[in-house]
Amino acid sequence: MMIRHTLFILMIMGTAATAIAAGRPHAGGVAATPGNVTVIEKNSPFPVLGPLIVEDCAIEDCSDVRS
Repeated sequence: MMIRHTLFILMIMGTAATAIAAGRPHAGGVAATPGNVTVIEKNSPFPVLGPLIVEDCAIEDCSDVRS
């Protein structure tokens, strides 16, 4: 019974520590970027085959840009 409570408390403390660490900005964060710059960060474990191309759309629904 005591082991179950200890594991539960450790899980709660670990979750809280993770949430606090994720909420703080990194010291070497992104510097002030000039306007009209898009930064894309990929966090998928699968590789991107080929380059990732981002283009501006002239029309709101982006029907003028090929996919």
